[in-house]
Parts: sequence; structure tokens; C-alpha cells
Amino acid sequence: MTGSILNALKGGSGEYELNRVVGAIGSISFIVSTNIFVGWDVMVKGRGFDVVAYCLAFPSGLAAVLAAIAGAVKWKDRGVAEARAIEQSTATAAAGVTP
Repeated sequence: MTGSILNALKGGSGEYELNRVVGAIGSISFIVSTNIFVGWDVMVKGRGFDVVAYCLAFPSGLAAVLAAIAGAVKWKDRGVAEARAIEQSTATAAAGVTP
């Protein structure tokens, strides 16, 4: 299963992509740090734990993080696909082959 999770961090070329790796690290740090900060407030500062606020805020924050990552990866992948298409059409035009 670990191999399949790590494969999600690879792009079309089979190599790890910066957007995907940084996004995964950012998502994990969001999950961990949010719970640490809430625990700090409850245990150290003695504040009450509001289940409703936590259950509303945490998933929406995580969704925002994941949407930003997915948007960045989609934007980059689309740009790479367009560049490859332009490169291929330029190469076929230079070779004198009509598509």
C-alpha cells in the first residue's frame, strides 16, 4: 500500500513532482499542527473544547488545503500537456508531415 501512496506523488513522467510532494507535506502538517494547537489550548491554557466549532472548521480547512494543492497540480499538468502538444506539432511541421 505504501508504494501506491507514493505513486500518487509522481507525475506523468514517473518522477516525483514538487507540487505533489510539498502538497502532501503541507496536508500532513495541517492535520498534525491543528490537533496539537487545539490540544495546547485545551490542556495547557485550560480552555474548553468546542466540538461543533472543531468539526466545522477542521474539515473545511483541510478541504481548502487539498483544493489548493489539486488546483496547482492541475494547472501545472495542463501546462505540461499543452507544451508537449505544441512541441509535437512543431516537430511534425518541421519534418514536413501534415497531421
